[in-house]
Amino acid sequence: MTSKSKVALFLFASIAAIFFGLASLMMLNLAGQHYNYLLSLPLFFVIAILFFLDRQLFFLLIILTRASLDAPLDSIKLGTFGLGAVLNALVIIIAFLAILEKKPKLTNDLDWVKKSWAIFLILSFISLFYAPKLLPSVKVFLLYVSYSSMLYLGLYLVKSENDFGKWMKAIFYSSVIPVTYGLYCLAFGGQGGLRLSVEEGLRLQSTFNHPNSFSFYLVLIITITFYIYKTKPSYFNTTVLKVLPIYIITLLGLLLMTKTRAAWAACGLFFLLYGLIFERKFLIVLFFASFLALLIPDVQHRLLDLQQGTNWGATGYERLNSYAWRIKYWTDALHWMSVKHYIQGYGLHSFTHFSTSFGMGNAHHLQTVEINAHSVYVLLFFELGILGLLAFLFIIFSHLKALIKIYSYNKFLVFTVIVVLVEFLFECYSDNMLDYLNFDWYLWFLIGLTLSYVNLSKNSSKYKNV
Repeated sequence: MTSKSKVALFLFASIAAIFFGLASLMMLNLAGQHYNYLLSLPLFFVIAILFFLDRQLFFLLIILTRASLDAPLDSIKLGTFGLGAVLNALVIIIAFLAILEKKPKLTNDLDWVKKSWAIFLILSFISLFYAPKLLPSVKVFLLYVSYSSMLYLGLYLVKSENDFGKWMKAIFYSSVIPVTYGLYCLAFGGQGGLRLSVEEGLRLQSTFNHPNSFSFYLVLIITITFYIYKTKPSYFNTTVLKVLPIYIITLLGLLLMTKTRAAWAACGLFFLLYGLIFERKFLIVLFFASFLALLIPDVQHRLLDLQQGTNWGATGYERLNSYAWRIKYWTDALHWMSVKHYIQGYGLHSFTHFSTSFGMGNAHHLQTVEINAHSVYVLLFFELGILGLLAFLFIIFSHLKALIKIYSYNKFLVFTVIVVLVEFLFECYSDNMLDYLNFDWYLWFLIGLTLSYVNLSKNSSKYKNV
C-alpha cells in the first residue's frame, strides 16, 4: 500500500469514526430508555450496503421477510417515520431505477394499467397541497407510490418462466415465519402475536400489527398455495408439493383464529368460484368444511355478534357491533362533508384527522381517538372526492381488463389472480385495505408477475406460430 493510500485510508477511518460517534450520541439521546432504537443506525447501514451491492438480491430479501417485520420495524420507529419508511423509499427507488434502465418495453395491452395508476397518483399528489397535515399526507402518498412500484417491479422482473417461479417461491416462503410464529403463539401464548379484547376475545395477529392485516395476507397466501398445489409447477420440489395440503389446512386454521369475518368470506368466495368453474365436486368439500367451521364456538360467536348491538340502546351508551358501528361511522362522515368537497375531497389523511369531528363514541359524545374509515370507498371519497374514488375503481377495472384479455393463455393462474383482485374489491368495502402495506405489496407484486409472465407466454406462442 502506498503512503498516499495509507493517508487516505486513515482520513476515511477518522471521518467514519467521528461520524459514527456523533450519530451514536444522537441516537442515544433520541432513544432515551428505549435502547432498541440504537439498532436503527447499524440496521440502516446494513440495508444501505445490501441495496448498493445487489438491488435484486436486496429486493428478494424484502419479499422473503417483509411479512415478518412489522413488530421489529414498529419498535424502532422514531416519530412518524422509521426503518419501514426507508424500505418503502428503497422499493420506490428500485422501481424508478428499473424504469431508467430502459429494458424491453411492456406490451401495449398494459398501457391502461400504467395510465390508471398515473391518474390516481397525480390526484393524490395534488391533494397534498390542501390536505390538513402535510407530513402524514406525504407518508400516505408515498405508500400509494410504493404499491404502484411493486406492480411495476412484478412486470419488470419476469423475463422467463424461471424468473416467475423464483418470485412466486419468494411470496410463498414469506409465509413460513408468520405461520410458524402464529402456531407458537397459539400453543404457548406468545403475547406479541395475540390481541385480546373484551368484545372480540383472543385474536391472532402473528408477526403483523393487527389481526385484520394478517388475515387478508393469509387469504392471499392460501389462494397462491392452492394454485401451486393444483398445478404442481416444476419450480417447487416434490417434498414441498407433498406437504401443501397440510400447509393449506394450517393456513385455514390460522385464518379462523384471526376472527376476521371479511377475510373468511373472501376466502370462501375463492373456493366457491373455483368449485363452480373448475371442479364441481369440490363444492361438497367446501360445504362440509363450512359446516365444521360453524361448529367452532369462536366462529359462532363472531357471526352471532352481528345479530346484536345494532343501535345505541335506550341509554345511548350501548355497544354497537363492528358492522353497525361502521354503517354509523360512514353515515356521519358523509353527512359531515361539505358538498363543495365532493369533487376533490379534503386531501390525503384528512379522514383520520377530522374523525374526531364527526365520529360518535356513543349517542351523546364524539369519539376522542382518531380512527380511519374502515372502508376504502368511503375513505377515498372523503379524501380525494368522486375523482379519486373513480380513479381507484379505474385501476381495478384496467387490471381486470388486462387479466381477462390473457385468460385463455393460462386459465387457472389468471383465474386465481382475478379472484384475488375481486376479493380485494370485496375487502375494501369494510376495511382499511390501503393501510395494510404487507398485504398490498404482495398483492400488487403478484398481479404484476402474472401480467408479465402470461403476456410473455402469449407473445412466445405468437412467435412460434409465425
